[in-house]
This record gives sequence, C-alpha cells and structure tokens, in this order.
Amino acid sequence: MRTYLECVPCIIEQTIKTARDLTQDWEKKEILVQKVLETLSNISYNQSPPYLGREAHRVIRKILDNPDPYLKMKKEFNRVGKELFPSLQKRANHSKDRFADAVKLAIAGNIIDFGPQHHFELMRTIDKVLLAKAAIDHTGSLRDDIESASTILYLGDNAGETFFDKILIEKMPPKEIYYGVRGSPVINDATSEDAYWAELDKVTKIISNGSDAPGTILEDCSGEFKDIFARSDLVIAKGHGNYETLNEIKGKKFYFLLMVKCETIAKDVGCSVGDFVVKKIQNAVQP
Repeated sequence: MRTYLECVPCIIEQTIKTARDLTQDWEKKEILVQKVLETLSNISYNQSPPYLGREAHRVIRKILDNPDPYLKMKKEFNRVGKELFPSLQKRANHSKDRFADAVKLAIAGNIIDFGPQHHFELMRTIDKVLLAKAAIDHTGSLRDDIESASTILYLGDNAGETFFDKILIEKMPPKEIYYGVRGSPVINDATSEDAYWAELDKVTKIISNGSDAPGTILEDCSGEFKDIFARSDLVIAKGHGNYETLNEIKGKKFYFLLMVKCETIAKDVGCSVGDFVVKKIQNAVQP
C-alpha cells in the first residue's frame, strides 16, 4: 500500500509524542522533529507507510542515542499481556467455538497498542470484541486453510500482543508454524526478545525478519526470513504495518487480522474505524 497524504501527519504526530515523552532536552526535541520532517520530505509517497516509519525512527534512535527508545513501554505491555494470559486462555478453552474466539482474542490484543490501560477497561474492550461481529469475517476460510497447510508463517505486531497470538496458535493443529517478529527495535513492535518472553518458542519457531521497519518490507528482510516466507502455504499477518506492506503481494495466501484504527486503512480495507477484520487476500500472479 502506498503512503497517502493522511498518513504523514500520523508519523509526524508520533514523532512529536516521542520527542515530548522520551527526552527533556529541548534542543534535542527540536532537532528530532526537524530531522524527521527533512527525512520525510525526501521520500516518495509511492513507498509504504512503514517505509517512511522506518526512516523516521532511524533518525529518532540516532538523535536520542538510544537503540530502543520504547523499551520501558514494551516491558509494560509484556507485563500486562503476561498477567492477562491465564484468564484469556481459560476463556478461549471454555468457548463453544474455541478457534473463532481465539481469532477474536488475537485481534483484541491489538488494543494494547493504544497504551497501558486499567485492566478493567482492557477486559471490557476485549469483552466487546468477543461479542461483536467482525466487519469482514473470513474465519471459516482461515480455519480450512490452516487445516490444509503444511507450513504457516504468523507475523506478529506489538510487544504484549504476543500473548494474545499465543492463544490462537495453541488452537491450531500441529503444523510447522513460524512466528515472525521485527529484526531490531522499532516503536513498540515485538522482537525476538518479546516473543521468547511470551514463551512462543514452546508452540512455534520464532523467526526474526532481519528488518527495523514497523511492517514487513520483504526486500528489507533477511534471506532466512524470505525463504520461510516463500515456502509458507499460508501467512497470517497482524496489525496495520503488516497489512500496509503485504496487501498487494502476489502469489501468496494472506489472512490479515487487525483492529482498524484510522480512516485510511478503513477505506482501503472496506470498513469503518473501530471495526475488526479477518480478511483473506490472495492476489493472482500476472501471466
């Protein structure tokens, strides 16, 4: 997906929030915002939003002299995810349709991205998702395609959300399942460290994509990751960043699981802000 004009203010707003929250040095705040604006002004909007995000956050890390500015936030998200996991797992295990509710829980985990919340508020939102109907719901097709697949690549999104993903993966039949994470820290996205913290290695094979983009830019990924991507029968991808970088890839069967958080994605997906979707996309290879 290309970058739309509406995507740019979002990146700038995130930059300003980072500058405000992560440094008390006014001069650094000013330089950080100026350098990000300068960087964004030299990138074609034919690139995806995560491409712009990658470049912006490289600037942010350099100016802050911090390889992982969001580490404290990620640790909090991991703590919340770990604390919620037993009750969520129990809820999925006692559901009438364990797989369908595990899919909903995996998507509900995306709300962690909005920031630490009181557990009651978090659980109330999760309850709402479990009771709601997906705006686009290809869960039945996903279930069938998982059954017939030999190798599955599951692409994670945020730290802490990894625990919600684990619930869904536990409901899948025994397969060769890889759990893909970012190659190095970017925003609050999950890395290998976060995946191991959630003990996903007990149910999948954790694979770093080798990239510092907040999405999956294939040409930026490691050879090992690209090999696994190529031989996977099915790719399950979580969140906006993975959708924005993979929704136009041809010759691969994708299921995108996400909560829709902005008008641009809502328009592209074909739903409304606040909806959650399980969307299958399989773009044919042109002859």
